[in-house]
Amino acid sequence: MSETYETHAKGIRILPGEWRPHYPWEHIAWVSPPWPSQDYIWLDFPEAVFTGQGLLFLSHVNPPIPTVFTDQPKVEWFQITNGIAFDRTLPNGVSFGGSLVKKGETEVGLELHIQNGSGKPLEKITLQTCAFLRAIKEFAAYTMDNKFVHVPDKGWIPYLEAKNLTEEKGTVKLGWRSGKAVADLPAMATRSDAAERYVVMTWYGSTLSLVGNYRHPCMHADPKFKDLTAGEGASISGALLFHEGPLDQFKLI
Repeated sequence: MSETYETHAKGIRILPGEWRPHYPWEHIAWVSPPWPSQDYIWLDFPEAVFTGQGLLFLSHVNPPIPTVFTDQPKVEWFQITNGIAFDRTLPNGVSFGGSLVKKGETEVGLELHIQNGSGKPLEKITLQTCAFLRAIKEFAAYTMDNKFVHVPDKGWIPYLEAKNLTEEKGTVKLGWRSGKAVADLPAMATRSDAAERYVVMTWYGSTLSLVGNYRHPCMHADPKFKDLTAGEGASISGALLFHEGPLDQFKLI
């Protein structure tokens, strides 16, 4: 069978990306799935850094949500083995960065780190990391019906069904860095409309909450950091995972 444009490009690719060039301080990475595809997931990495000192970083401008620092300079991604990375230092001395690395045929390893150079405690650190799906057609539907989370006694169920559960039997919240602790796996899955396959996002034990936005097709596994004293740093690890087959056969490792 001869190859076509649609089948020629295959395998995970990780590239420096762009979403809103009018906000040059964004850190966008493009990630392709392992199966044949000319499309990319756009990872907003991170979208936001919330702390007790305020919203220190936002990858775009949203006037109702002011940031401590605006109009930050562009920082370039740099190449590392099997992936890309970046580092940024804010005017108050807090620095952060991250990396994406191909770790297997179906896995992209994610890493984020923060160093508190502000001279005072940095507390209540929560981030938003957005997997924006509009640019990858098979996941791009403007709906929450293709989003799934895992809950006790039920397994993988639609996100909106899980959101309506009243009992908090899980450990991971459903919502924007808040909500009921309903999920018992720190991962969110989006189903393809082209085949029985999924993309899954997790920050493992550092996952705070899971959420999506049907008006802006995306999914979030949003992480948390421990409180950092002056001069202290920390890092967390996560993954973007691809699974072909029934979701109940997916194993989070």
